Amino acid sequence: MFNIQKIIMKTKIEQFKDYSVMKLDGQYVGGEETDEMFKMAMDELKAGCKYLIMDFSDVLYFSSIAIGKVVKINHEFNLNNAKLLLTNVNKVLLDVFKITKVDSILRITTTMDEALKQTVKQ
Repeated sequence: MFNIQKIIMKTKIEQFKDYSVMKLDGQYVGGEETDEMFKMAMDELKAGCKYLIMDFSDVLYFSSIAIGKVVKINHEFNLNNAKLLLTNVNKVLLDVFKITKVDSILRITTTMDEALKQTVKQ
């Protein structure tokens, strides 16, 4: 008999005056968790969010379907004169972004501080 360990995914949003942070946690395999991530981002956009920072610090797995959803989120934010920023992306996922050229359309920062600097109005 196999022992299957289920890893629970949690996505949380923290709202600040000029930006929101979406904290991703767990595995995004392309199911309900990925749909929920997309819905939460679209809800932020509809609420007037101009900067959404997606924090990948605790992401264990991110499927191609989930990457496609992030590209779609980025597209929707761009259409609405808003910005999506990704931060703390692990090396494996960053390599996938580079190989697929997705890194050329997404704003990716190494640290949260770098992402926050991009939200400062100039």
